[in-house]
This record gives sequence, C-alpha cells and structure tokens, in this order.
Amino acid sequence: MKRTLLTVTKIIFFTAAFFFALYIFLPWREAGKFAISTAQTQLQKRGMRLNYSDVSGEEDGFTVHNLTVSGMSDISLSSITIKPQILTSILTLSPVCRITFKGASVRLGFSMGFGDGGFLLTAGNEIVLEDLHTNGDFSLDGYITIDTSNMKIGRAEAKLKVPEEFSQNMNMIRNFLPIVQEGGTWYIRRK
Repeated sequence: MKRTLLTVTKIIFFTAAFFFALYIFLPWREAGKFAISTAQTQLQKRGMRLNYSDVSGEEDGFTVHNLTVSGMSDISLSSITIKPQILTSILTLSPVCRITFKGASVRLGFSMGFGDGGFLLTAGNEIVLEDLHTNGDFSLDGYITIDTSNMKIGRAEAKLKVPEEFSQNMNMIRNFLPIVQEGGTWYIRRK
C-alpha cells in the first residue's frame, strides 16, 4: 500500500512538473497562431468567417489583434488576450483560460459597443463565462453558461446596461435572449 501511494505521488509530481515546464517555455506566439487557425477552421465549417491582423506572444498567453468574426452578426475586437490557466485546468480536468479584450463591438443591424472587458472561461459539457465584465455603452456584469449541445444560454445572471436611446429595442431582443427587467435595470437571467 505504501509503495503504491509513493508511486502515485511520483506520477502526479512528474506530470505537474512536465506541464509547468511546458507552460513556462511554450512559444506563446506559435501556440496562438495554431489556436486561431483551428478556430478559423471550426467557424468556417459553421458558415462563419474569422479574420485577424496578427498574433503576438504575451507572458503566459497570446494576443490576437484586430479580430473579426462574421456570420449572422459581426463581432469585432481591437485585441483579445488569452492566458491559459494550466493548474486550474489540471485540477478541474477542463480547459480554463482568462480572456481580456479591448474595443469590442457587436453588429446586429446596428452597432453595440461593449468596450473593454474580460472573463474567465471554462470549457466542458458547457461553456462557463465567469467574472464577465465590460465597460462600453453596452455593458455586462455577471456570469453566463452556454449549453454546447444546442449552443444556447444555459444559466445566466448578468446585469445588462444599454444606452437610453436603445432601451425601447429591448422587448424585441427578448425573443432571442432570456432578458428581464427589474426596477429599470435589465438582466440576462436563466436559472
């Protein structure tokens, strides 16, 4: 029993040491180019286009510059930085990364500026966006989960701020998103 426990401890230690060394010495720019290329291929299979100008390596991650995703809507970002959380990913057995972005906007026939922000992304049976925050004319603050089987919002509790001149359009958006209004404040909410 003691020998088995020692063997398991060694395996865990060397596996953790391997991933830690990989994390420190990983060429982040090349990893970013590979990730964005894979994303382009997957989105193209779904009838969407992803374009960007450059990828640069960052400490513990990479940044994609001038990213646009076009499909039913257009999403554009001045930059998006992705920093994988290796230890958390190992402990949860799911990919986890911290994402920050600048200059985000979404176009659905009209432009919605979300500004700068970020979130912690966990991908598994569902995609979880925690600590979600943006600071533009349109802003979000909270969390959202996405059910990967049907690509719809699973659970959500996020405060949604919209410009005053846009508030009359919120009833139309209720047809697409689980939006509720409480005391003049809008929320994306689903339990």
